[in-house]
Amino acid sequence: MAITTLANIFPGKNKFPRLNILHSTRQLSSALMDKEHQDLSEDFFRFTRGRFLCNETEQLTQRHVEFNVKELAATAAGAIGATKCINIQKCTDGHYNKAFLLTMDNGKEVIGKIPNPNAGPAHLTTASEVATMDFMRNVLQTPVPQVYSWNSKANEENRVGAEYIIMEKVPGVPLGSVWESLEPPDKLKVFLQIFRYQKRWTAVKFSQFGSLYYSKNLPADASSRGNLYIDKDGRSVDHFAVGPTVSREWLQDGRQELQCYRGPYYRMAIGRREGMAIRTLKQFPKQCVMFCGPGAYQPTLEKKLAAVKLYSHILQHILPSETGLTSGHLWHNDLHAENIFVNPDRPTEITGIIDWQSIQIAPLTDHCLDPNFLGYEGPDVGDNPQPPALREDIDSLEQNERRAAIKQFYDTSVMVAWRMLVKKKNPDQHAAIRFQKSKAGHMLNLSQNLYVFGEAHFRALVLDLRDEWAESGKDFPLTFSATEISEIEADVKAADIGLGVMNMITERMGDLWPEKWFVEHENYEAAMAKLRDIKAELVEKAVRSPEDKEVFETFWPFDC
Repeated sequence: MAITTLANIFPGKNKFPRLNILHSTRQLSSALMDKEHQDLSEDFFRFTRGRFLCNETEQLTQRHVEFNVKELAATAAGAIGATKCINIQKCTDGHYNKAFLLTMDNGKEVIGKIPNPNAGPAHLTTASEVATMDFMRNVLQTPVPQVYSWNSKANEENRVGAEYIIMEKVPGVPLGSVWESLEPPDKLKVFLQIFRYQKRWTAVKFSQFGSLYYSKNLPADASSRGNLYIDKDGRSVDHFAVGPTVSREWLQDGRQELQCYRGPYYRMAIGRREGMAIRTLKQFPKQCVMFCGPGAYQPTLEKKLAAVKLYSHILQHILPSETGLTSGHLWHNDLHAENIFVNPDRPTEITGIIDWQSIQIAPLTDHCLDPNFLGYEGPDVGDNPQPPALREDIDSLEQNERRAAIKQFYDTSVMVAWRMLVKKKNPDQHAAIRFQKSKAGHMLNLSQNLYVFGEAHFRALVLDLRDEWAESGKDFPLTFSATEISEIEADVKAADIGLGVMNMITERMGDLWPEKWFVEHENYEAAMAKLRDIKAELVEKAVRSPEDKEVFETFWPFDC
């Protein structure tokens, strides 16, 4: 679809006032070293980006990793033919990695990446990331950093003392630093490039699910060795292999410790994983999606296992049957504006895409198919999206409301253009998006995290599906007693109350709300103070007995 065709859903450039938004970017936090790499700071090893509002001690421990910085510098220099590294800067902490900008005596710069303990299983996480980057760069022609050197074994032979990857520094600036200043036609040019990459990813279909490795990095008897994917020309390829998944859904909230089958996996294994987690891990993890406690839903082992049992019985009836939705695909599921780099002089030119850790091969229905950088936060635009209209009263609105309305109009226009493009040019991706919005799609999505939350709504969706089958004259494969139906209906109402309470907390917190439990240092005290106030109000309203107080403290997720 040509740019001009897509662009006609937008108004003329001068028809409506331009939206001017100031954009701030996080600066690199530097730890400079002299030429002998002396006076090394502990900040290189620990998480320095901010504070955690839940289980902070454990959160920081999972993000602390020590290594030999001098050897990392020497390894990086040798990897690109430099004599020595003359400067190291620590990049802003990621939640799963430490990254460093290393400058050589010949002026060249590279990135050194060290995985945190919470990144995933030893060896497999790094080995899969490197193979994935190679495949994306050289097979799927995606602009991925070149890997110069790597080691997935933190053993005595590894002088760095930790797993590492030395890779190309992607030229350019993060898309997030320019996105809001781009005119709509230029935004279209950017997402057209992303669409072309995703279309290539769709074209390559794997016969197994899991994560990608070099064949040589898996055991000789691994069941995944052999011709494992079919290229766009119908040829099978065996240089790469599918092995155990390193996707974070298989690792987070204690799942990494489970002795369960990790791939090349299939859907039934997800239910087995969640069931094992529910039965064997010490307690349900804290979560900030839904308030649990007095007056709201309270999860129990029995209810969670009941949801897993329902999943195992209903699975074959809710899986998609279309061929394009059953094959495996390699996909980047976190295409936010800081993971995409563009040329600052020509910001519509993508120079690279970063962050390929923990990627897995899965059906399209399990991937994030609308890239996050689009920034759309409104209701779903639907299967047949229509160009939006700007509010008729735009000129009479207050300044802030007017700016918000203009921004929503532009964001919706971009999202509509994206969906129109996908529908017309990549039917499998469009079909997968449609499935994700269906009841079956919601059920499969909830099933992946039943250990943490979602069992009440999953069980209610099964009842809804039973009613739909009855209306169409089909026999449903499961039966429910009146007591079970009553319990499920009561639980989903209580869960909805819990969602409402957490939404209230989120709104009250405003900009202090801790995404991934995290806030900047300067906001920590204010965030904790506000949470203490909210907690006191909830205790006053919901706690009526010592038993209520115990339940409240059990499920309250924050360290206050």
